[in-house]
Amino acid sequence: MPIDPKLAQSIDQVLKYLPDVIFDIQNRKDYAKNPAFAADISRLNDFKQQLMIVKDGPMPSSSTLAGIQGAVTNTILPMIESLISANLVMANMGQLNTNRTIEPKDAIDQNVKLTSLQNALQGMLPYLPKAERKRIPPRVVGGKLLFKH
Repeated sequence: MPIDPKLAQSIDQVLKYLPDVIFDIQNRKDYAKNPAFAADISRLNDFKQQLMIVKDGPMPSSSTLAGIQGAVTNTILPMIESLISANLVMANMGQLNTNRTIEPKDAIDQNVKLTSLQNALQGMLPYLPKAERKRIPPRVVGGKLLFKH
């Protein structure tokens, strides 16, 4: 028995944006300097694999769907929100600011894709069972935004 067609459609939307977001993060000039990016990529790839299994596999259990909902609300959306916030900081830094790790145009371009993914994820949530939400906020240390997931 296949999954709900609306859930399948919303998964397709998420899968449409995930590869571009992963590509952008991996190709950031500051990727090697921030180990959190590698962890983000790993989480996004694992999440992508989970979605593909749910979409193309047999009817998933309610606990599997709740696990995906938990991953979206507890991990993926907070990570996307943190990346968007960090990119906004980068985009607003002056040209001569030595703390800027990527170009403002790159930060803005990435935020367009991140926002599309964020919207697709939020659109998928109504079709998933509820899971407990534990949000971990980003930390600011020495004027720099650190990501802890």
